[in-house]
Amino acid sequence: MDHIFELKGSWKGGLSGVGKISTDHLTTDVSIPASMGGSEVGTNPDELLLSSSAACYFMTIGLYLERNKVQFEDISISSKLIVSEKGRLHVESIHHYPVIYLTEEPDAALSEQIYKIAHQAEDGCMITRAIKGNVKVIVEPSVKQV
Repeated sequence: MDHIFELKGSWKGGLSGVGKISTDHLTTDVSIPASMGGSEVGTNPDELLLSSSAACYFMTIGLYLERNKVQFEDISISSKLIVSEKGRLHVESIHHYPVIYLTEEPDAALSEQIYKIAHQAEDGCMITRAIKGNVKVIVEPSVKQV
């Protein structure tokens, strides 16, 4: 079975233009970031790509932890996207820093299992698979007690 997601959008202007995108669950203005000469109204494609990657990744970690019967309280994430101007402007890398919070102090075996799952989740995320070969995705997980 295929899953279909649709977007409608519009754009007015050039470099300093502003657009709007709308999906079933998201409506937002979009523009080029000020750091790239744009108007910085709403969000931008770089933030949307980073948001997609991070959300897919932390959802996948949650699913993988559940499948492996690892009890966790919460997952938080900090992520960054690096755009390079070397050659043609391009997304060079995405870095995810997930923190898996447990209610109890993990022993070495559990910590190792969680780190392994965190790295497997990066390979299992469909957004990562979609950009693989074009964008380097780096994961640096940590485990903490609540």
